[in-house]
Amino acid sequence: MLLLGPLYHLVDPEDRRRALREARRVLRPGGVMLAAAISRFAPTIDGLANEAFRDPGFEAVVEADLRRGHHRNPELTGRPEWFTTAYFHLPDELAAEVRDAGFALEALVAVEGAGRFLADPAPWPDDPELRSRLMRAIARVESEPSLLGASPHLLAVGRA
Repeated sequence: MLLLGPLYHLVDPEDRRRALREARRVLRPGGVMLAAAISRFAPTIDGLANEAFRDPGFEAVVEADLRRGHHRNPELTGRPEWFTTAYFHLPDELAAEVRDAGFALEALVAVEGAGRFLADPAPWPDDPELRSRLMRAIARVESEPSLLGASPHLLAVGRA
């Protein structure tokens, strides 16, 4: 079962719990659920990458996002390019929500991991040796708890 969007579009915690419980209800025993979430730190990471911090109003949005996890946009900012209203998870919070819904949490991983720091990613996928090195590098850090928040997106893998 794929939950690729509901958890960050459901701002109310009870709505997220309901979505996860329903996923658990419809999965047969042993079934796998993949749930995507946006990291609480995504606005900072993306804001630096796309230079949104050049706009003085952006920092206030980021600070509010960090405090409460609720990204209230565009109604509060009038800047629709700063994403839509959403919920941004802390990694432990996502893990807890998945477990509380009755899933065994098999993995919590960074979607954008170490590979995003390659200066020129173009040659890596086509070269078998480079690709192998890259995959090993990613595997070493993709589920490291202290690094999970450095990825703008997270993926929880739960088993019913």
